Amino acid sequence: MWVQLDFKDADDKGNFAVKQYHENYGYDLEATLAKHPIKELENSSHKDDLINSLKKGNLQSATFIKDGQEVKQYIEANPQFKSLNVYDDAQKRVDINQSKGQGESQQESKTQKESQKTKTGEGDDDAPGEQKEKKQRRKSRSI
Repeated sequence: MWVQLDFKDADDKGNFAVKQYHENYGYDLEATLAKHPIKELENSSHKDDLINSLKKGNLQSATFIKDGQEVKQYIEANPQFKSLNVYDDAQKRVDINQSKGQGESQQESKTQKESQKTKTGEGDDDAPGEQKEKKQRRKSRSI
């Protein structure tokens, strides 16, 4: 079970609210770690130490393998969002996509493709309300 204090919610005595995430919540720390290229996961004893430390709520150093190079970063479990928080050596939050080794060039090309779709009208990513409006306009034109 994971327990987290909510520092934005305090009762009249100044006690912070407690959020609890049970096993039924569906956060699997080991599976979440497996999604990242972390060197310590290759050795079973290092992996166990890393998992035990994260289960205690610690900010733990980990070696990420990016483009064949080892990069030291810090991670912490985030059971609320069923993910990991990743920080650089200055302990500033790092984008998850960067920690997985996806380069900015991939992100830029994805953004360019999306902008081209919206310019040409190919985008199917409209909000449900916008889709209804478009359908209604089409119906009113056809009548």
